[in-house]
Amino acid sequence: MASLNLEAVVDAAVSVADEAGLDAVSLRRVAARLGVTPMALYRYVESKNDLLDAVADRLYESLTLPDTTGEWWHALAELARSTRRVLLERPWAAPLFARPLRGPHAHAVDEALQRALQDAGFSGAEVRELHDQLSNMTFALVAPELHGKRNRAAFERGLELLHAGLEARLAT
Repeated sequence: MASLNLEAVVDAAVSVADEAGLDAVSLRRVAARLGVTPMALYRYVESKNDLLDAVADRLYESLTLPDTTGEWWHALAELARSTRRVLLERPWAAPLFARPLRGPHAHAVDEALQRALQDAGFSGAEVRELHDQLSNMTFALVAPELHGKRNRAAFERGLELLHAGLEARLAT
């Protein structure tokens, strides 16, 4: 057995989810995958929720952070496309993106999204509101594709509509 650490625990949890879906991820199953007792995992995660937060942060790590020094819409679109890519690679992960943001990678994505919205000229209150709305809309655009109907063109048209809506909101 390789050295047990948080990274190995998260790797095992992702592996279980890749094979059997998110509902199959449990401390018992991850421990079995690692060849240890479930109690051995409590040194790295406090609970199943903590484990799922760590898996979510791993997924956030796999997103491509947008270049926030460029044009704000390109940063947002880049993040949406990256989210789509991760979700298409791992459809079981969609519920994890709805969890509260925990972990350094989740916070880095959050900061990049907020910065792009601030750079566009949205107020602090609008940034907080739009953060959740844009995340939900991105998931809504990807949802049909998670059920086997891949349609990048429809996703891109949805992004165009979001862009037009944000531009209109900025103009008011």
